[in-house]
Amino acid sequence: MALDYKPIRKTRTSDLIVEEIWQLILKGELKPGDKLPPERELVSKFEVSKVTLREALQTLEAYGHITRKRGARGGSIVLDIAPTNGLRLILDYLKLKEYRLEHLICARLAFEPAIAEQAAQGITREGARQLRAVLEGYESDFQTRGTSRYGWEFYLLLARLTGNPIYMVIEELLIRLLMDMEFSLSIGDLRSKDEQLSYDKQTLRDHQRIAAAVIAKNPAAARQEMIEHKKRWGRLIRKIRSQRRERAKGGP
Repeated sequence: MALDYKPIRKTRTSDLIVEEIWQLILKGELKPGDKLPPERELVSKFEVSKVTLREALQTLEAYGHITRKRGARGGSIVLDIAPTNGLRLILDYLKLKEYRLEHLICARLAFEPAIAEQAAQGITREGARQLRAVLEGYESDFQTRGTSRYGWEFYLLLARLTGNPIYMVIEELLIRLLMDMEFSLSIGDLRSKDEQLSYDKQTLRDHQRIAAAVIAKNPAAARQEMIEHKKRWGRLIRKIRSQRRERAKGGP
């Protein structure tokens, strides 16, 4: 009987640190507001260089899992994004069922256009203000760092604006699955910084178009803009996966 050997994938040490800290957040062992140990202590615990540790912390900050404050009282602080106990059980269940990338793409394409549509139907002046504030933070963050945690906050806000608690739970679950998927595929697998910036810039533009349709109270346009955005996202994530497989096989 031929054994099904799987290719060995090279993983950066910093990615392993990111995964370790992310799992502590998911399990609730690191809670919102908790401060990570000082860098020198983490360097010793992980037995890595300062450069490797800082690369991992930069990744966690870019995804919005932590924020880093400067000064004597500074440090790396966990942000309020850990899922509830109920969602954690669902996440664990889905991992056991070995959900795939195509499952996530399909689910986002099914639910998120409906969420955008319903948000546009019931948008209030306060909701519009919140939406604009998130996008302003997103753009400012993007100009400074080229990426932003406001990306996932945008989706969660849209779900809240529907006023439907079921949509809110579904969206939070999709965001957790997205974060896990992006960690496993790594947006950093894009071939160049320019390509990564292009991806982030396109996402920001898409969100601005979706928000404009929602604020204009145009449900049909909001739905269509979200559909186009999800299709673009799906194509890029598939491309990243393909690149990763090529590299695992020893390709360029």
